[in-house]
Amino acid sequence: MIAFLRQAAREPFVWGVSDCALFMADWVRIARGMDPAASLRGRYRCHLGAARHIRRLGGIEAMGRALAAQAGLAETNDPRAGDIGLVSDPLAGPLFAVRTAIGWAAKGPRGIALGAFPAIVAWSV
Repeated sequence: MIAFLRQAAREPFVWGVSDCALFMADWVRIARGMDPAASLRGRYRCHLGAARHIRRLGGIEAMGRALAAQAGLAETNDPRAGDIGLVSDPLAGPLFAVRTAIGWAAKGPRGIALGAFPAIVAWSV
């Protein structure tokens, strides 16, 4: 996981290419061998485009649930390192993230944010 996080930190934040949802999906692709967000990649290029897809999918939590279901992931109340989730950042709002040994890691415009963000919903990878 450390190599994944280092690589993700080097990549710039780009909507539809390397954003929080695709960061999470990239981890699932590595861990499970399938890309739950293949249908989203390259489909939007800005915050408004991402917002349109989120609305179309029923909101950010519904989108996360759909992506997790496509990957065959089960919901968990006890996320462990390597699991994924939708977390709440007090400044940025809801973000898709990957659980690490020391907290949640999420991709944002300024890089990788790592913290003890409260999980809204999480899935075992």
